[in-house]
Amino acid sequence: MLVVLVLSLLPTTWLVPWTNRLSEIVRLPLVPLGDVATSVRIWLTVDGSDLADRAQFDLLETERNEYRRRFHAANERVRELEGLVESLRGLPPTGEVGEFVAIEVDVVGGDPSSPSSPLQVNAGRRRGILPGAVAVHRGDTLVGRVLADVGPTTAWIRPAAGFGLIDARLVDDQGITDREPGNDGVPVQLRPEEGGWTTTVDRAVAVELGMVARLHDPGWSRFAQGLVIGVVREVGTLESNPTRKTVRVEVLTDPQRLDHFLVVSPKTGEEGMP
Repeated sequence: MLVVLVLSLLPTTWLVPWTNRLSEIVRLPLVPLGDVATSVRIWLTVDGSDLADRAQFDLLETERNEYRRRFHAANERVRELEGLVESLRGLPPTGEVGEFVAIEVDVVGGDPSSPSSPLQVNAGRRRGILPGAVAVHRGDTLVGRVLADVGPTTAWIRPAAGFGLIDARLVDDQGITDREPGNDGVPVQLRPEEGGWTTTVDRAVAVELGMVARLHDPGWSRFAQGLVIGVVREVGTLESNPTRKTVRVEVLTDPQRLDHFLVVSPKTGEEGMP
């Protein structure tokens, strides 16, 4: 206490140098920490010049949406190509139908309200499409046949349901491996009706729902023989003749809903009647 009393009585000019030196000693270990804290504060401070404005955000969002669209479009194209590969695998061997070319086409015109109305495609004689060529979907489903008026870059295809009477066979594809030799299905003549076909068979003939109709008509090219044209949707008793059954066959794939398929065209010779 005496020392404190003596120091308090000394002049302030004599005490200032001593207190300054003591404060410097106390501050010495804190200075580096302060410098670090200052650097961190500066680093964490947001510089307004680095912020994107609304226009830049809109541009980034637009680019993101565009790349998303391209991604999904690429996936869809992959699925289309997988379908074309499946179609090519389903084509008959060349030795059975002669030389031909398989051409991928896109539908560019038609009348969606009428299942049997012709379809316009974006390929013609320049790409090897000839009158009578056969349009095929996924390997073994018949779409239709190319009409006579084939232009340089376009052609018209009439769906199978748009032609007259068609000879076909009703077969059970599910039991194809168990089919007895010589049993190639039920031969029928299909009459076009409301985008599909109808026919009658004897009551004793085994026709069931889900059986498919495959083309067996000499009026079509050899390549078209055996292609699927429809599936049995209705089987009933013919009112005017109870000893016979009426069968309703509907198209397996509505041609008006297709946007692309294959056209198989002979290189020479074989042309069907359009």
